[in-house]
Amino acid sequence: MSASANVILALDKLIAWSREMAHGKYRLRTGLRERLPDPLAGLLAKGSQDCGDHEWYKAAEQTWRCYHCKPGLTRAVPWNEREIAARQLEAGAMQIRAGITKPDRDLASH
Repeated sequence: MSASANVILALDKLIAWSREMAHGKYRLRTGLRERLPDPLAGLLAKGSQDCGDHEWYKAAEQTWRCYHCKPGLTRAVPWNEREIAARQLEAGAMQIRAGITKPDRDLASH
């Protein structure tokens, strides 16, 4: 593939990514923080105002924070039962891929 084709492909990917990030307040900033090395990512702090569309991560035993904004903080579990089950399956799959645990063959056969 030529250099100009590589540049065009890279620009297409960048445009598609920026469109994904445009769907919420502070999404572009979060996307950049995820992709930059830690010293640079630290220069792009979370938004200081409520993003209005939180995406949660568990920060401590009974604390969940939003990836995008500082005001996004809750002590109640922010997910419904279906989302909790999906996250548990995802965590189990990650452990299997990492070799931390082996799949349960009895459950896998059903």
